[in-house]
Amino acid sequence: MAASSVDHKQAEVARITKELQASAQQRSALELLLQRAQLYADLGDEDKAKADISQAAALAREPDASAASVAAVEKAFREISVSNTSLSAAGKSKYATHTSDAIVDSIVKFIEAGQNSDDTATGIAEAVGVLNSRIAQNSRHSLLSESQLCQLVDAFHTICEREKPTKDLDQLAAALAGCARSALAQLAVPEGTRDGKEPGLEARSSLVKVAARIAETWEQHQDDGSFKQQTCKLGAALYTTAAYALFTHEGSQNDSVLSEVVRRSFAFCVSQLWLIGTLPVATKDEYRDVGQGVLRLLTANRPLFLSLFVTSAPATERLLLLLGQPSGSERRSMAMLIVSQLVASAKDPSNSSKFVGYEPSTARSGAPSLALVKLQQSTVRVLDSWVQSTAQAERTRGLSAMAALYEAGIGSDLVAELWLQSGWVDKLWDQGDVDLRTTQLALLALADACSSDTAVGPRMKKAGNGLVQELVRRGGSKSATNEDRELAERAAVVLAKWSGVASTPAAPTAESGSVVEAAPTEDADPVVLADMHMQRIVDLLASSGEPDRAAVERATEALGYLCLQSKLKEHVVQNESLLKGLFSFATKSPVASLKFSAIMLVRNLTQYRVVLTEEQKRMRQLQQMGAKAQKKAAGAAGDEEDQASDAPEHVSARAVLVCKAGAVSLLVSAVQPRMSPSDSVKDAVAEIAVALATTQALRGLLVQQGGVRALLSTLTSDAPKATTTPYSPQALRQNRDKLLAFALAKIAISVPPHLAFADPRELVRLLLSLLLEDTDAQALLMKFEALLALTNLASAQPGSPNDVRGFLANDLNGFAIVEMCVLSEHPLVRRAATELVCNLVYDPKVFERYAGNADREIPAEDVQIVELPDDEDESYRSQRLHLLVALSDVDDVPTRSAAAGALAVLTSDARCCRYLFLIHPRAPDVFLSLADDSGVEFKHRVAVIWANAASCGDTRVVDRMRHQEGVVKSLRTMANDSSMPYYAAAKSALEEISNR
Repeated sequence: MAASSVDHKQAEVARITKELQASAQQRSALELLLQRAQLYADLGDEDKAKADISQAAALAREPDASAASVAAVEKAFREISVSNTSLSAAGKSKYATHTSDAIVDSIVKFIEAGQNSDDTATGIAEAVGVLNSRIAQNSRHSLLSESQLCQLVDAFHTICEREKPTKDLDQLAAALAGCARSALAQLAVPEGTRDGKEPGLEARSSLVKVAARIAETWEQHQDDGSFKQQTCKLGAALYTTAAYALFTHEGSQNDSVLSEVVRRSFAFCVSQLWLIGTLPVATKDEYRDVGQGVLRLLTANRPLFLSLFVTSAPATERLLLLLGQPSGSERRSMAMLIVSQLVASAKDPSNSSKFVGYEPSTARSGAPSLALVKLQQSTVRVLDSWVQSTAQAERTRGLSAMAALYEAGIGSDLVAELWLQSGWVDKLWDQGDVDLRTTQLALLALADACSSDTAVGPRMKKAGNGLVQELVRRGGSKSATNEDRELAERAAVVLAKWSGVASTPAAPTAESGSVVEAAPTEDADPVVLADMHMQRIVDLLASSGEPDRAAVERATEALGYLCLQSKLKEHVVQNESLLKGLFSFATKSPVASLKFSAIMLVRNLTQYRVVLTEEQKRMRQLQQMGAKAQKKAAGAAGDEEDQASDAPEHVSARAVLVCKAGAVSLLVSAVQPRMSPSDSVKDAVAEIAVALATTQALRGLLVQQGGVRALLSTLTSDAPKATTTPYSPQALRQNRDKLLAFALAKIAISVPPHLAFADPRELVRLLLSLLLEDTDAQALLMKFEALLALTNLASAQPGSPNDVRGFLANDLNGFAIVEMCVLSEHPLVRRAATELVCNLVYDPKVFERYAGNADREIPAEDVQIVELPDDEDESYRSQRLHLLVALSDVDDVPTRSAAAGALAVLTSDARCCRYLFLIHPRAPDVFLSLADDSGVEFKHRVAVIWANAASCGDTRVVDRMRHQEGVVKSLRTMANDSSMPYYAAAKSALEEISNR
């Protein structure tokens, strides 16, 4: 490798490392890690390349990671990690100078000869490493021929046939699978060349041959479970890569033979690989490889995969079996991701095209897609049989699987039919009292997961309220066992979530139309529930040993739900010892889910009511009138108390208390890069940041405790970043970015910019983007605060390192946006924009926008001007100075003051003076009116304007001032009081006028 190339790669490594250290977002961090891994591999640093791929894989396993992220990591693992693990050794290996044919022959001979070969498994692994390195260096075409590929696949299968393979042989088989997978992956048609281009007959032929070889081998071992488990364990990624590569060739030509091969390959992955790779005996790595493989095939060809998977009863039943695993299981998490993708794909009618009976008209009729109907039918059939089973294990599995569907947000898509069955909900709870503890926990998990479903939650509460309260009471008795207490904790969480759910009667059944009545149970007192959870948290945190994190998390989650009720917010926030202990424990904890539960509690305690427009307020009043009538008929109290609790002053007081308890440190810890925060955490932090920053007294605290840096690190990849390159501001697309910019704007209003921000420019882009928001009530408030923040940012000493005037107005073309805000119909937005203009005119380029050609309509100085034009002459309106004159004459005092201040600066240029006194018909009268105002600041501004005009060098301007009635008198009055700030300017103006 040339020295210059090495230096370039090392420089790139250093650059990427700095970006990662600067708190990159999850998606960009994953991409940067993979880029750096490739550079490390090119530089021969195997260990660092592996470490970066491992970190990227951890990010790709996050719940909110996209399928593209998973595919990117898989590709990197295939092309970098697998192939380059032997790069350093490849150059020293005795096989380095051998041809690929010779290496493949050596591999085949060793495997056929077994342990009697002259070579060893380690030596042959080196040979495979050499092949891998060669494949990795060729990114377009495999260096292996069709024959060589088949030989490698056969060699892999031969090792898997061994009854008792050694550890060395297992490693060799894995290496062979990885090598074949890398070669097969390079046979896939690149994304950009799939449409209308010939993908290559040789590649297609090789893939078809390999697929046939795999199918033949499995047919020969159809009754050999040991062989199948071994091949799945080591070759799951190989098989799915072959199927995917085949699919990429299918669309290139209308080839029915190839389409059939693709169908058989996908069917093999569904009917064989999926079922064997997800057996209970399968390892965690094997299950992960199989799960990622089927996800890849699903996203590759949704119609084909759906038709195969959904119509395979064993495949769907195995998926539901995995969903029925205990909560927190990695297998359950992967299954939830797969079923979510299945449902999302099944909802699109076009993905049903491979099903028998598909009609394209279904997509236009609005009826459920055929794929979704089939998936619903198979899911309902299996889950109904499990839940209604007398076997506790099956019942537990069914309840857990249903809970997983609701946790994944697709319960209503798949099992809505079950709730419509007559008496089904009551049956669900009838045997709950005699169920085993594990089954009761599963039932509570289902009640928890579906509590927010408006169609299901009320029915579950009506049928199960009595038993759930009974479980809570049992856990609180002196004779309670540890199992009773665990059940009581879970039941208390359910009661907390049900506290905001109305106990409506069950819906009419489909068969009879009758209502299924249940014995009414009085709801648990929310205050009692809150006290119970708070005491539970305090007791857990005060325990002598390590607190039970899961129990603390459950109690915190329940408390957060209870605090959705306004009357409980004040009750909870007054418990200072609880909040301090909980926030401290959650801040130090490395568990993201605990932090999230604590963050949601803070969010619910500090949220303000949404700002509404007048129209929205009227609509809300109409809705509340109907709701109050219903409450009154039911004997319930109105919501006056709730409205009082959510009044701004009460929310602000609660915000102060939670910050005093350590909420800011909790927020900062939750969004640290090492925590790999999810989008849900970041969104919640953004909402809380706005709420806390609304209280002016807390803005300094947010800066002191690292809140600003934390908020900046939480921005999405769509948000504009700080840079000096030209940029055309655009409205923020992500709601989180809007909220974060709003919170940062509030901070920038109150805290000196050089103290709050390392570089004030990093905020300017965000704030300019806020100025482009819509005109609803919330957007107008954002505009107003953003303008105030920009005004503060633009108040630094001109020419100082912190001066952002030029960057804001010129580099970012922000002046045009500010001018649009000056024309706003909303008085507060117009006021704030005018104040910003007053600060921006100190920038030379902005100044020139006003002064340039201002006096172009004025004749030479030797032409005497007698009369000013009247208002019917529109020519004077084309100049920007006219708008400032108009704003100097509005009713709003701060707007008038800011506009006059800008004119005081601009009149230091003779061109502006000539325009204002010789062209504008009203400017002299406006200035005189300002001088007559009682405000000292107005007299000062006018005194400066008159002093500038008197000394501008144009005798016609001085004549105009001298002959205007009231000007000299006003100046004499101001020049009589030397203690006033306007004294010097007034005296100077008076002297100039007198000397002319």
